[in-house]
Amino acid sequence: MNRRAFLTALGAVATTQKLGTWKLPDARLEPEEEPPITPVSITRYPYVQNVRKDRASILWATVDVGIGQVSYSADGVNFRTVTATSRFFSRAETGLLTSHVQYQADLTGLTENTDYTYTVNLNGQNIIAGGETRFRTAGPGSFRFLVVGDSGWGDPLNDGQGLVAKRVALEKPALLIHTGDLVYNPGGTYESYQRKYFNYFADTMSSVPFFPCPGNHDYEVANAIPYVTIHSLPTEGVPVPDRGRYYSFDWSNVHFVSIDSAVSLNRAVNSNGPMLRWLDNDLRSTRQFWRVVYFHHPPWATGNNQGDVESAWGRTYLTPIFERNGVQLVICGHEHSYQRTVPIRNSSTVSSGIGTHYFTSGGGGAILYPVPDKTMIAFARREYHYLRAEVQGLRINIRSISQVGAELDNYSIAPTPAFTDAPRVAPVTLTPGPVAGATIRIIGRNLAGDEMFACTPTPPIELAGTVVTVNGNPIQLLYVSPSQIYAVLPFAVEGNITIRVTTANGFVERSV
Repeated sequence: MNRRAFLTALGAVATTQKLGTWKLPDARLEPEEEPPITPVSITRYPYVQNVRKDRASILWATVDVGIGQVSYSADGVNFRTVTATSRFFSRAETGLLTSHVQYQADLTGLTENTDYTYTVNLNGQNIIAGGETRFRTAGPGSFRFLVVGDSGWGDPLNDGQGLVAKRVALEKPALLIHTGDLVYNPGGTYESYQRKYFNYFADTMSSVPFFPCPGNHDYEVANAIPYVTIHSLPTEGVPVPDRGRYYSFDWSNVHFVSIDSAVSLNRAVNSNGPMLRWLDNDLRSTRQFWRVVYFHHPPWATGNNQGDVESAWGRTYLTPIFERNGVQLVICGHEHSYQRTVPIRNSSTVSSGIGTHYFTSGGGGAILYPVPDKTMIAFARREYHYLRAEVQGLRINIRSISQVGAELDNYSIAPTPAFTDAPRVAPVTLTPGPVAGATIRIIGRNLAGDEMFACTPTPPIELAGTVVTVNGNPIQLLYVSPSQIYAVLPFAVEGNITIRVTTANGFVERSV
């Protein structure tokens, strides 16, 4: 208390005594008026990226510089807080009217198949989101993912993109795949990504991780720098200069692979770039049943762009890698329509159980193209749309949904087991021969729903839903995976041997 306040209080005491009442003086001073809190200027609402079994990233951007934090919880009671990293972007760098700061909080040590809620703040102020602030980590079991492509048109007079985006927001999938050309007119700029990508999908991106691939329009800015910097995508095994352009990740029993069919494919074909070698090694290394690859330029679609050299490169360089490594599903964009091919292997039509299925989803909002007839196309529609894929064990059901919610197409993929047809590779070997106790090795595709080892003293006759018989008699299984089986022959056989592999999707047999 200063001298003036003390004398004032003393006078008050004296006055009350003179009036015959006693009252303790209130010596507290009126606090100085707090300056008003300036709201945070948000340039990009919080969005979820790179969700996996044990991690996720939350990104956002503001004009303001400060300390960003994300608090998250699986039960809504016990929260953990992570401080975000930040990166400053100047007006000269982005071409935007104002500079901004992009924040990224990496959440680690998460539990698989778990729902999390989160809050975002900057300098203690809450950062609002465009939709629900939640996400679910990857894990085993059935799940749903969506596919959108060629969306970033941003034309309010022909708002196919807006209608598709509203339908997508109602779906609440585990994740969303984007098949490229996220923005147009102009393509690839920071301003276009803000106006024609984030503004349309902000309510979905706050809870659903987007896993895109770059299209040709995303490369309209040199080296697709804005596309790379606004996303946080898997980096494992990818050469450092190419991170953010192609990658892979697992979700349940699916191995997803995103390819850059624009610049990185060009470099691989013409300048010994690393992407094709990376792709072959990545697919060969996975033990997941499903191998789903997505990129922008379709090898087998029809339409305005069917003569593009990138599509020819896809047929020449990509499809052999897909077939060698048992890829069952390929999803592309670029043609502004919906298309589904017949099952393809070795450039020919085959049965649905053993071929690769190629889907084109390029109707996310850009001006639509006509779809001419073509031999390899089983079904096509010139409609704004997205794909809804339901993964249920050894089956994926894919629906094409129009901008008004109508079902355009409904197709299921259920790959049957197959022996390898690779040259100089024996599909079945018996060591030392067809005698009791011999080891049988089988090489092929879709042989089991999961990788599993026998863990009992007596090996079982069924593992991961797979049964192997020799001349009709079940044999003991030591190890199964989608590409290999090891088993024990418990009896001696003579003459021709018929080996059959059976899964939930069917069987394949061979005489050796």
